[in-house]
Amino acid sequence: MYPETIIDHESSLLYAQTIQNGLLPKKRHFDKFFNDYFILYKPQDKIGGDFYWLTQKGDTLYFALADCTGHGISGAMLSVLGISLLNYVIQKNYTNVGDYLTELDKKWIETFNNELHDSHFNNDWLEITLISYNTKTKEFQYSCGGGEFAVHQNNQISFYKGNNFPIGGWQIEKSRIFDTHKLVLEKNAKLYFFSDGIKHQFDADNNKKFSRKRLLHLLNHYSEAPMNQQVELLEFVIETWKGATKQTDDISLIGIEFQNLC
Repeated sequence: MYPETIIDHESSLLYAQTIQNGLLPKKRHFDKFFNDYFILYKPQDKIGGDFYWLTQKGDTLYFALADCTGHGISGAMLSVLGISLLNYVIQKNYTNVGDYLTELDKKWIETFNNELHDSHFNNDWLEITLISYNTKTKEFQYSCGGGEFAVHQNNQISFYKGNNFPIGGWQIEKSRIFDTHKLVLEKNAKLYFFSDGIKHQFDADNNKKFSRKRLLHLLNHYSEAPMNQQVELLEFVIETWKGATKQTDDISLIGIEFQNLC
């Protein structure tokens, strides 16, 4: 590859990074809804398939963290699609968050089922966790399509997941329905959302993965610190673990404290 080509490619990635970051919720959006929070968002190749999403409808807040197939340019294009479809389906008047994921799944599959795309070889998917919180009734719901998250409350951390199948992709299920779950949040509850990138990151010797167990242990250990301190400590541990080993996937970790909502 000629030097001019390398420079053009780098410039294109930086421009695409600006566009993708522009689609993500801004600091002011998080400041509006949450007492304390942190965002650790590190695509593998400047742009990637991870994205987070935040909106409000009436008295209800909605938040999602998703991980699309692949990383780099292909993953980023799918993330733009995921954000667009979430913005579309949230306009529906559903009572349960699982219904939004079911609708998202249908729209995702429709996008790829066309004459120009061989659906027999299509495995474009996204793993997602979608939550809702009604600021008046205090009802908290979650639905997961291959996603997962953790909650720290009552001096312990608990791990939650929903349906194992993701949005789209090759599936055995002919008709996928995403379940809705409810959870009681205490006043000082802290929620942690993460993609697979952290769990699958290899260590400095390139022979061990970070693992969910290690991540949950750290989240529990640092949970009493302010969110800005938590993210510094977590990032330090992850970077030390990784060492000179290449980042193996997009990394996303978001912590949210619900204190001012209860």
